[in-house]
Amino acid sequence: MSGTATPTVKVLIAENNPVIRLGLRASLTEHPALVVVGGDEEAGHAHALVAQVREHRPRVVLLGGPPPLGERVAALHNADLGTRVIVLSTGVNPRSLVRVLAAGAHGCLLYGHFEPGELVDVVRAVAEGEACVSPPVMTALVRGLHDGELTVSGERALLLTPREAEIMDLVAAGLSNRQIAERLVIAEKTVKNHIHQIYKRLGVYDRDHAIFRWNELHGT
Repeated sequence: MSGTATPTVKVLIAENNPVIRLGLRASLTEHPALVVVGGDEEAGHAHALVAQVREHRPRVVLLGGPPPLGERVAALHNADLGTRVIVLSTGVNPRSLVRVLAAGAHGCLLYGHFEPGELVDVVRAVAEGEACVSPPVMTALVRGLHDGELTVSGERALLLTPREAEIMDLVAAGLSNRQIAERLVIAEKTVKNHIHQIYKRLGVYDRDHAIFRWNELHGT
């Protein structure tokens, strides 16, 4: 009786450091179900990363490089290419961690705190729909809440990507979706999609409530 073949998971590595890229590739290619695609690209700009993902269609992107990483995570999330992102972090600043997770990352690993086999397990788990973070990352988030560095309500503004915050500022200023699209030179449908995400992240249900919450967060 023949067994069921394990689905192949395509992984794209986006990390500026060539030595780290080489190590990540070596760890992943040891597993027969994981295939590294692309040329181990640098983290680069958001639009270049999205272009690489469009070309290679990986299921998982390992995203490292210098902070801030939130913009690149948000760009992949907003491109809606079905790619899941694991951020490889060099530090455990709670606010930075909130930003990358809120921007759409499905996992966050801290360099120096995972073995090659663990990396493979996390990539496979995230590819299958799970979310994974390194224990030090979870500890930093919990301590940030307990020590008052993060607050459940006060961090809502951090949950927005830079583009979403820009759009929310314009919404609060009274601009319509069409006016915002013209101001930012983007499609009106794109504005609507951003606002839908803003509502979810601010925990609101309509425009007036969003404006009230936004002004409340900014003390106006």
